[in-house]
Amino acid sequence: MSFYSYGAISRTYHHLQRYREVITIFLKYGFDEFRQLMQANRYLNSALRISRRWKRGRAVAERSRPVRLRLALQDLGPTFVKMGQILATRADLIPDEYIQELRKLEDEVPPVPYSDIKDKVEKELGGDLKSLFSEFEEEPLAAASIAQIHRGRLPGGERVVVKVQRPGLRSRIDTDLEIMLNLAGLMEKHVEGWSLHQPSKIIRQMSLLLRKELDFTVEASHIQRFQHQFQQDRTVHIPAVHSHLSSEKVLTMEYLDGIKATKVQQLEEKGYDLKRIAHETAELMMKQIFVHGFYHADPHAGNVFVMPDQRISFIDFGMMGRMNREMRELFADLLYHISRRDEAAATDALLKLTSSQKPPERSALESDVADFMTLHFYKPIGEMSFGRLLQELLNKTTRHGLRIPMDIFLLIKSVSTFESVVRQLDPEFDILKETRPYIRQVRLDRTRPSRLTRNLVDAGLSTLEFLKELPEDLRSFVGAVEQGKARVAFEHHGLAPLIQGMERISNRIAFAIVLAALIVGSSLMVHARLPPTWNDIPIIGLVGFLLAAIMGFGLLVSIIRHGKM
Repeated sequence: MSFYSYGAISRTYHHLQRYREVITIFLKYGFDEFRQLMQANRYLNSALRISRRWKRGRAVAERSRPVRLRLALQDLGPTFVKMGQILATRADLIPDEYIQELRKLEDEVPPVPYSDIKDKVEKELGGDLKSLFSEFEEEPLAAASIAQIHRGRLPGGERVVVKVQRPGLRSRIDTDLEIMLNLAGLMEKHVEGWSLHQPSKIIRQMSLLLRKELDFTVEASHIQRFQHQFQQDRTVHIPAVHSHLSSEKVLTMEYLDGIKATKVQQLEEKGYDLKRIAHETAELMMKQIFVHGFYHADPHAGNVFVMPDQRISFIDFGMMGRMNREMRELFADLLYHISRRDEAAATDALLKLTSSQKPPERSALESDVADFMTLHFYKPIGEMSFGRLLQELLNKTTRHGLRIPMDIFLLIKSVSTFESVVRQLDPEFDILKETRPYIRQVRLDRTRPSRLTRNLVDAGLSTLEFLKELPEDLRSFVGAVEQGKARVAFEHHGLAPLIQGMERISNRIAFAIVLAALIVGSSLMVHARLPPTWNDIPIIGLVGFLLAAIMGFGLLVSIIRHGKM
C-alpha cells in the first residue's frame, strides 16, 4: 500500500477507527490545532464525530507542551514513537526544548506472546522451531516497538539471538503513515506558518528511514558491509549473521557475551582499561565517518558493548548513515576551519555544505559563526560537547534560511551519541584532538598524485564522451527544428502585474461593448413601441435601460475603487 498520496481521501476513510484514536489522543494532550484541522475538512469532521467538549485533565494541563507531545507519541504506539525519535535529530525543524524531550521517548513495550513469536519464526523460516534451533528461550531478552529479541542456540551449539518483528506491525505502520501524511497536508493548507516547513515532505523523508528499519534483510546487509570495512581491525568485533535463519522479518545473529560500554563500574571490576576503550571507541567513530563514509547512526548506550578481550562491538544496525566522498571532504573542511577559529573560511564551508532558495546575508552569517567560536572554543575540555557544538552551529545556519541535508543531521546525532558513551568512560577525553588526524588525512587525500591523476582521467573521459555524443545530439536537434517539433520554454518574472492589468482592460472593454449594445437595443425597442407597454413605453425597453444603468453604475464603481479614472 502506498502512503505517499495524502490526496487519496477515500483510502484514509478505510482507517477511520485509527484516525479517531490519533485525533482523540492529540486532543487529550491539549493539541487543539487538530480540532481546527478537522473543521477545515467537513467530510473528515463529520465522519470522525469526536466530542467537542473534550477537556484535558489537570495533570495534563500542568505539563509543558514538549512533555505532552512526548506522552501523546508514546500513547500512539510504534510508528509515532519512531517518528518522534527521528524528529529529535532535526534541530532545523523544532526548538531545542522539544528535541530534549523527544530524546526521552522510550522504545519499551509489552512483549508479544511466545506462541505468536513461534508462529512468526516458523512461517518466515519455513520450518519447525525445534528443528531450526536446539534451544529457543520463551522469555524475550528485550521487547521494543518494532521487534523483540529471544536468545537461542543452534543445533551445533552456537549461542545466538533472534530478532523477530512484531506480528501485524507492517499494516499498522502503513495505516499510521497514511494518516500522518493526511494530517501533514491539512497542516500545510490550514495552519498558519506550516506551509514553510513542508511537513508532508518531512514525513516522506522520515518514512523512508522507518521503512529500511522494518526490512531485516537491509539490516543484515548493513552488518555484512560493516564486517567488510573492519575485517582487518583488531579493536572491533562485529556479530556474525546466520543468513539461512534470517528473512525480511526475522534476523538471527551471534550472541554477544559482553558488557554495555556505559556500565563503568562493571568494566572497572573486570579490570578493563577505560581510557583505552574510550580512545578505541572514538577511533572507530572517526574511521566510520571519515574513512568509510558508512557509520552506525544509533550508537546509544544499549548498542555498544565491550567484549571479554576488550574489543568494541555494536548491535542494532537498522539505522545507518552514509556520506559520500564530497560530503566527507566538505564536513572535514568545516571542522578544520572551526578548529583554527577562521570564521570566514568556516562560513564558506557552511555555504557549500548547505543549500538555500536565496543567498543569505554573508556578513550576518559570518558574524554569527564568529560569535559561536568565541562563546564555545575557550572552555575547559570537560565542559565542551563536540556533538552539541555542531548542532548549535547548524541551528544558526537555519536562521539564515540555509537548508541542511538529512545525512548531516543523522551524522550529528551519531557523533553526539558516540561522544556521550566515550565521555562516560573518560570524562576528560578530548574528542576534537582525536578528530584532527582524520581531518588532516581527508584534506591531504585531495592532493595525492593518484587522486589528481584519476580526476584528470575522469574529466578527460567525460569530455571525450560529450564530444562523441555532440554530433548526434546536434543532428537530432536540427531534425526536430526541420519537422517543427522543437519547442522553446522560457520562464518570466515580474510580468504578472502587467498580465493582470491587460486582463482588467480587456474585461472592461468587453463590458462596455455589452453595455452599449444593451442601450442601443433598448432604444430601438422604445422607438418601435413594441407591446407590452407601460404608459405607451415598451416594458422590454425599460428593462433594458434599467439593466444598462445598473451595469454602468457598477463599472463606474469598479473604476473609482481602483483609483483609475
